[in-house]
Amino acid sequence: MPQPISELLLQRILAYWAWSGVVIDAATEEKALAITARALHQPEQQRLSFSLQALQEELPGQTPIAAASPPLSRSSMHYGDY
Repeated sequence: MPQPISELLLQRILAYWAWSGVVIDAATEEKALAITARALHQPEQQRLSFSLQALQEELPGQTPIAAASPPLSRSSMHYGDY
């Protein structure tokens, strides 16, 4: 028997939050269920994208991450006019 779409959406929401460091408690599960319920009212092709956008909005505020490398800048190696 195929997995219901509601179960799949709920699993993905909770997994995303767990990977993001969110503590999965009763309040978090209620938010995930509410997002899943709203996603089921979307057109079939938009349910997953809707739930991913909604769960990112529900994440607690995050501090900006430092750049992994210095900013890129164009330079010339004197091969001629650029």
